[in-house]
Amino acid sequence: MITDCRMELYLFRHAESINNALITTTGSDEGRQADPELTESGHQQAQKLADFITSSTIYPIELTHLYCSLMTRSILTGEYIAEACGLELTADPDIFEYRGLYDLDENGGMRGVSGPGRSYFKTRFRNLRLPQTLANQGWYKGAAEELPDFLERVQKVHTQLLEKHLPTNSKVGLVVHGDFIDQFINHVMGVDRHCSNYIGWGRNWTIDNTSVTRIDFTTQTKVVVYINRCDHLKPTF
Repeated sequence: MITDCRMELYLFRHAESINNALITTTGSDEGRQADPELTESGHQQAQKLADFITSSTIYPIELTHLYCSLMTRSILTGEYIAEACGLELTADPDIFEYRGLYDLDENGGMRGVSGPGRSYFKTRFRNLRLPQTLANQGWYKGAAEELPDFLERVQKVHTQLLEKHLPTNSKVGLVVHGDFIDQFINHVMGVDRHCSNYIGWGRNWTIDNTSVTRIDFTTQTKVVVYINRCDHLKPTF
């Protein structure tokens, strides 16, 4: 067995979205959008994150690959990083947020939303590398995602990352989402989703907007180097 393979994985949470600001100011998701844009503060956060990535010296972040989800807040944040690092930004259809795209009906129930298709992304995000499977129909299919499907999807992403990038000693960045990062850490480290921690907006792990989490993998080990690093946001945000 090859024992010297290594992958550094960086999990970047997207910058502040309109929905994030809504919850912060009102404590409610009433009026939320299925696929929100970044706020002005979010754009500032994304730029600060990109500057931090390219200037970090104590723990240098030297990415070889960069992925985002097909959700607008992830793509917009990823564009700042890609430009700063001189990397291609690739959309991965499996790293979207828990529940997927959804609206709330009059009773507060979640109703799946299909979202945009290939032509939309090619027009708006010209430098984004799109998955071959993306058609002109909306990229998200069906109802709001249920928990068992989410857990299976996170496990799938973990497996695919190791298969693709561990043998090549890659340094991989994923621009993803709070619940996704939380469950990814749970899965990799074998931590249960403690039920009391998931009431309301809770999680096992605190994951702030544009925070950086690093996990290192070898063929035999996995080490969480740090979680929720937000040096670049102090003291402005």
